[in-house]
Amino acid sequence: MASNNVNLGGGRGTGMFYHAPAGTALPDSPGATLDAAWKDAGYISVDGITWTPFGSINVLRNWANDAVRRFQEERGSVSGAVISTTEESLKALFGEDAVSVTAANATHGKLISVDTSDGPMSGDEAFLFIGKDGEDLFMLGCSRGMITNLADVSFTPSDAIAWTPTIEGAWTFMKDDGQTA
Repeated sequence: MASNNVNLGGGRGTGMFYHAPAGTALPDSPGATLDAAWKDAGYISVDGITWTPFGSINVLRNWANDAVRRFQEERGSVSGAVISTTEESLKALFGEDAVSVTAANATHGKLISVDTSDGPMSGDEAFLFIGKDGEDLFMLGCSRGMITNLADVSFTPSDAIAWTPTIEGAWTFMKDDGQTA
């Protein structure tokens, strides 16, 4: 068996989590140069990401208990701890409208504020994760996804602040065998 048939899911060192306006096309391949619309939203923790390819499926049955129709009630999802706390990562997690920036002055540096009064990010966004295993690159992305949950955030002196979203969407997985990373 070729060793590239069994893959590790390491993040690509140049940035692993990106976001763009909803509807932005995914790259043609994991190693392609990203369109300018894609913004680097930061690093993912060493725990990586978890992909649930399909959401729940509702099966409608008739009186004889035969399945007569199936439909997807929820989309698939990706979850992973974002360990960057930057203006761009906060915009990806909470939405552009929830993040405000005040320029640095003589009494403070640049201030980044997040208004959570409207709850989770309400609009769709495009999301992209790029990873590698040896020389093989892979990507997991959706051109229209939504953050449906943000896990509790801990502020401790020994760990990075981790923002762990659950992002629902119609995900595309693509692996490039033999790509030179």
